[in-house]
Amino acid sequence: MRALLDTGAFLPHGVCYLRQPDLIALHVISDLIIALAYFMIPISLLYLVRRARAKLSFNWAIVLFAAFIILCGTGHLLDILVIWKPLYWLQSWERALTALVSLATAIAILPLVPKLLSMRSPQELEAANQRLREEIKLREGAENDLHRSLSELKRAVQELEQFAYITSHDLQAPLRNVSGFSQLLMRRYKDKLDGDGVEFLDFIDKGVRQMQTLINDLLSLSRVGRGEATFTVGPLKAPIDRALAALDPVIRSREAVVKVDEGLPSIKADHSLLAQLFQNLIDNATKFHKPGVVPEVHVSIWPEGSQWHLLVKDNGIGVPKDQLETIFAVFRRLHSADDYEGTGIGLAICRKIVRHHGGEIWAESPGVGEGTEFHVRLPREPIMPTSPSVPRLAAVH
Repeated sequence: MRALLDTGAFLPHGVCYLRQPDLIALHVISDLIIALAYFMIPISLLYLVRRARAKLSFNWAIVLFAAFIILCGTGHLLDILVIWKPLYWLQSWERALTALVSLATAIAILPLVPKLLSMRSPQELEAANQRLREEIKLREGAENDLHRSLSELKRAVQELEQFAYITSHDLQAPLRNVSGFSQLLMRRYKDKLDGDGVEFLDFIDKGVRQMQTLINDLLSLSRVGRGEATFTVGPLKAPIDRALAALDPVIRSREAVVKVDEGLPSIKADHSLLAQLFQNLIDNATKFHKPGVVPEVHVSIWPEGSQWHLLVKDNGIGVPKDQLETIFAVFRRLHSADDYEGTGIGLAICRKIVRHHGGEIWAESPGVGEGTEFHVRLPREPIMPTSPSVPRLAAVH
């Protein structure tokens, strides 16, 4: 057989064998090409793992497979070396290591088969992307409609506030006439009127005063946020003192005790509105007191992250838990005007002032007869509110 191989003789079935040197050359070239291919594959896999590390959940399996491929390529290089030098011990250890890595790779790949089978095809991904684009387009259309509706609503609110301001302002002129002439009638003709006539004039005077209070409150509500915001840094004690000075006659008549914490900080806010806020809250706290109990009010403030937390606490009649939110609505009253005077607008003004500063206000009460706490959070750096231009309405005469 060796002679046949050396001479290149043909076997009976017609297969030609190359000479031994040619076979060795073919063996070496084939192993080199195979080894080169084996080394190129893991380079591509490792590059893929590096670039798509966050996108692939099975990087470890790819690395293990790359190690297996490298060992296979190394085996082909050893096959070339043993032709000239019998490094069979090294080849055996390499084969054993290749066997272990190949077994580990096969075990690692098995759990990945269901995941790979569940992966979507390019056609399915394109269809999903198309549906997503359509949903995004629909959502953008809905957001545009919402922004348009909000703009229209904001414009309507601004126009309504403008109308309320003008209407309330113009109502004062005829109201002053009614008040003036009723007082004039009382002074000049009181002696000529019987008891019913005097009582009727008293009803007129009382109604005029109630109407004047209501108009003033409506004007206060409509004025909040109408002008340019003037947020300045100043001591909180100043607006509280202004509120207490304005309420001094009322506090004395109710024999109330108002305690304010010492060391009040300086805060950035519209201090004229803060004075109105504290005036309404303290007035509300001293008004709704329990019969026979001295009204006590405690005003405090403390920092809370990026906000200031203000608290006005009283020992009054309290608020039912199901009414803690509704008391901030305009004209919302829990008691009749005969029991407690007022228009039901004071807390609505407070909420509007707080929102003008970008804050929040809420009430807490254990229940009826247990007092009430009014909490206010104001940002340390209030955002300047934007007032869209609203066409002015002509006054109605």
